[in-house]
Amino acid sequence: MTATETHVTSTPRRFWTGPIGIGLAVMGAIGVLVGGLYLALLRVPAAPPRTQQIGSVRVTFGIEPRAPWAGPAEVMVSIVDARGTPVSDAEVTLTYDMETDSIGRRMAGMGEPGRATARMESSGRYTAPVTFPMAGQWAVRVAIARAGRPEGQGAFLVTVR
Repeated sequence: MTATETHVTSTPRRFWTGPIGIGLAVMGAIGVLVGGLYLALLRVPAAPPRTQQIGSVRVTFGIEPRAPWAGPAEVMVSIVDARGTPVSDAEVTLTYDMETDSIGRRMAGMGEPGRATARMESSGRYTAPVTFPMAGQWAVRVAIARAGRPEGQGAFLVTVR
C-alpha cells in the first residue's frame, strides 16, 4: 500500500443472522402457543369432595368432572346418618346460582337459579345433572328432606372454568 492509497475495511455481512432470528422468534411463539394450549386443556384436580352436617345427616358433595367447564356436569351427594349408615329415604333438591361478590349478590340479568332433583343411584348416593351456563364461582345449595320434613340445607362452592 502506498501512502496515497486508503484502505477501507468493511465488516463482513452476516446474512444468516436475520433468518436465524426470525426462526427463533417463530419457534418461541409456537412454544408459547402449544404450552398455553396444554395448560388450558390440562385437567387440574379440584378440591376433594367436601362434607357438611345438614340437620341430622352428614352430606358429602362431589362433582364430575372434578374441575367442571361451562356446560353439563353431574353432582353427586352421599348422605349418611349419625351412625354412618347410608340414608336411602332422602329427598335431595339442588339449587345452583352464580356468586358474584363476597356477600353473594347475584349478577343482574342472570335469570332464575338452576334447579335439579337428585335421584338415588345406590343406597345413600344421589346424583343430579346440572348445567353451568358460564364460567365463574357457583354456589350449589343442597336441601335435604326426610319423610316430607326438611332436614336443612348446605351450600357448596364450585369453580367452573
